[in-house]
Amino acid sequence: MTLRQLLLFTAVTVPACGLCILFLDQPLALFIRANFGWLAPFFGELTSAADAVHDVLMTHFVGIPIVFLLLGAAFVVGRYVLRRPQATLFLILLLTHEFSMVTAKVLKGVVHRLRPEVLFDAGYAGTGLWQSGPHNDSFPSTHTAIYFSLFWPLAVAFPRWQKPLLVLPMLIGLGRMVLGAHYLSDVWASIWLVVAFTFLFGLLGVPRNVPEAPVLQQGPAEEEMPVLQK
Repeated sequence: MTLRQLLLFTAVTVPACGLCILFLDQPLALFIRANFGWLAPFFGELTSAADAVHDVLMTHFVGIPIVFLLLGAAFVVGRYVLRRPQATLFLILLLTHEFSMVTAKVLKGVVHRLRPEVLFDAGYAGTGLWQSGPHNDSFPSTHTAIYFSLFWPLAVAFPRWQKPLLVLPMLIGLGRMVLGAHYLSDVWASIWLVVAFTFLFGLLGVPRNVPEAPVLQQGPAEEEMPVLQK
C-alpha cells in the first residue's frame, strides 16, 4: 500500500464513518437483526473458536504473550542470523497486532459508545456516543482489530494469497454486526486502524538507498518477496 492509497482510504473512511454514526448504523443494525439473526449461532461459534486459539497465543510466558515471543524470535533469527530482509515482516506483524489492539481498547474508553444490544433492548436517543455504562464500549471493534491485524499485513505482503488470508477477518467483522455486538462504523474504524498501522510499520521493511529499477525488472518466475510498501 502506498501513502496515496492510505490517504484515499482515510478520506473515504472519515466521512463515511461519520455518516454511519449519524444516520445508517442504527437502521442497519435493526435490519441485520430482523433479517439475518438466524446466522448468529454460526458467527458465535466461529468467533468463540477463533478467540480460543487467540487466547492460547496470548498466554504469557516470562511476562510476554507467546505470539509476540514467536514473532520476535522469527524476526531476530531471520533478519540477523539468516540475513533475510524479508524477516522484517514478522516485526511488522507483531507491532501492527499489538498497536491495533491497544489503540482500539483506548478508543473504547474515550468514545464510550453504546452497543447495539442497548438499542435492541431499551433503545436510546442520539448516536450513543460518550454515554455512561454498561455496554458503552462499542467503538471501535476490538475483535475486528485483533483478527485484521493478524492477517492484513500478510495479505499486503503476499497479494496473490490476499483473498484466502482475509476470509477469517472478514467473517469476524461481519459476525460482530450479525451478533449485535457492533455497528458498521465500529468495524470500519477498526479496519482503518489496522491499515494505518500496517502502512506505518511497513516503512520498516522499505530498503534504504536501494534503486527501484531492479525491482521493476523482476521476472514473473522469480520468487515472490513479501513487500509491504509498493
